[in-house]
Amino acid sequence: MKKIHILVLKAFIGPFILTFFMTMFVLILQFLWMYIDELVGKGLEWGVILEFIFYYSGNLFMMALPLATLLSAIMAMGNLGEHNELLALKGAGISLQRILAPLVATTCLFVGVGFLFSNNLLPYFNLKSTALLYDIRQQRPELQIKEGLFYDGISDYTIRVGSKHEKSGLLCDIMIYNHSTGSGNRSLTVADSGYMRITSNQKYLILTLYNGSSYDELKESAGERKYPFRINNFSLEETVFELTGYGLERSDGNLFKNRSKMLNLRQLSLISDSLQRENQSRALQQARSFFLLSNFQRGASDFGSTYTKPHRLNADSLLQACGVEQQLQIADRALVLAKQAQNNLLSQASDMQFTNREVSQHNIEWHLKFTVPLSCMIFLLIGAPLGAIIRKGGFGTPFLVSLLVFMLYYVTSMLFERLARNSEWTPRIAIWMSTIITLPIGLFFTYKAATDQRVTLPKWYLKVMTWIGNLLGGKP
Repeated sequence: MKKIHILVLKAFIGPFILTFFMTMFVLILQFLWMYIDELVGKGLEWGVILEFIFYYSGNLFMMALPLATLLSAIMAMGNLGEHNELLALKGAGISLQRILAPLVATTCLFVGVGFLFSNNLLPYFNLKSTALLYDIRQQRPELQIKEGLFYDGISDYTIRVGSKHEKSGLLCDIMIYNHSTGSGNRSLTVADSGYMRITSNQKYLILTLYNGSSYDELKESAGERKYPFRINNFSLEETVFELTGYGLERSDGNLFKNRSKMLNLRQLSLISDSLQRENQSRALQQARSFFLLSNFQRGASDFGSTYTKPHRLNADSLLQACGVEQQLQIADRALVLAKQAQNNLLSQASDMQFTNREVSQHNIEWHLKFTVPLSCMIFLLIGAPLGAIIRKGGFGTPFLVSLLVFMLYYVTSMLFERLARNSEWTPRIAIWMSTIITLPIGLFFTYKAATDQRVTLPKWYLKVMTWIGNLLGGKP
C-alpha cells in the first residue's frame, strides 16, 4: 500500500469511528425517547432495559453505518483540502480517482458487512427486540386496562373502567366483579374513582377506591329462595390483588418469527412465492365457485327442468313458459344466488388484498437488504467530492452538509417505501428510487471535483427531478 493511501485512510478512519459512535449514541437517545413510556414505571431491571437496547440497536446500526460513512468522507476530504494536502496531491499529478481508491475499497467492505448483517443478524435482532417489547408491554396490568372494556388479566377478577386520566392516573366509573368463589357474578363493587399501584416487590396490585358500594349475593339454605344480598357503602376502600407471575415473563419468540423483518433473503423469497401461489389458487377456486353458483343449468334443475345436457336456451322464453308462481320462485332464487356470489367475491377480494399487502411487505424487505448497505457507497460518492469542493474540515460544516444529504435520501426512501406499502408502486421500483435519485448526484459531484469545475446541477437533471415531483403530485 502506498503512503498516499495510508494518509487518506488515516484521514478517513478516525472520523468514521468517532462519527459512528456519535451517531449510534444520538439514535439510541432518540430510541429511548420514543419508548420511554414503555420502559419507565414498570419495575424493570437494568439488565432487561440494556438487553432491549442492545437488540434494538441492530436497526440503529444499519442507519448509523451510511450516515457515518457520509460524514467521515466529508470530514476527511475537507481536512485534506483545508490543509492544502489535496491541492498538493493533485499538483503532483495524482488524480482524484486514485486518491479516493482506498476509500472506495473500505466502503465496499462496509457494504459487504452491512449486507451480511442485514441478512443474517438483523432478523435475529428484530425477533428478540419485538418479543421483548411485547413482554414489557404485558408487565403492568393497570396500564393494560382500557376505557370502556372489561379486563380479565388479574386472576379471579374482571375490571371495567369508564375513563382514565393519563397524566394523573385517576380511574373513573370503576366496576369490579369478584369470581374468586367460583359461583358466578355474585360479588360486585362499583366506585366513582380510584387509583392503582403495584407494590415494590411486584407481587400485589393495590386498588384504592373512592365513594362506592359493594353488592354481595349471599348463599341460601337448602330449599329457600329468598335471594338475600348485602350492600356496603364506603367513601374509601383499598383492595389488594395478588399478581401471579409478577416477574417479566418471556414469551415464545416463535410467535413473531414469520414476520417479514424476521426473515432473511431466502425465507423472504420462499414465503413471498408461497403467498403468490396461494392467491392464484384462491382466485382460480373462486372463479370455479362463482361459475357453479351462477350456472343457469343448476338453477333450472332446481325447478324440475327436463334438460339433462347443455343447451343454448333463451332465458326470457323459458321464463315466459313458467307460471307466475314459478317465475317468482325463480326470481327469488336468482336474487339469493346473486347475493351469495357478491358476498363471496367481496370476502375473497378482501383476503386477496390482505395477501397482496403481505407479498408487498416481504418484497420491500427483500430489496431493503440491498439498498440500505449500498447507500454507504452512494454517500461516499456524494460526501468525498463535496469535502474536496468545500475544503472545510472540522465538524460544523461537514455535519450540516451531511445532514442535508442524509435527510434528502431518508425522506425520499420513506416516501417511496410508503407508496410500495400502499401498493401504489411495485417494490422493485419504489425501493430503488432513492438510489436512482441520489446516485447521479454522487457521480455528478465526483465529476465536478475531479475536473475542478463549479458545482451547478445540469438542466436535464433538474427536468428529471421536476418530472418526478409532478408525478408524485398527480400532475401529468
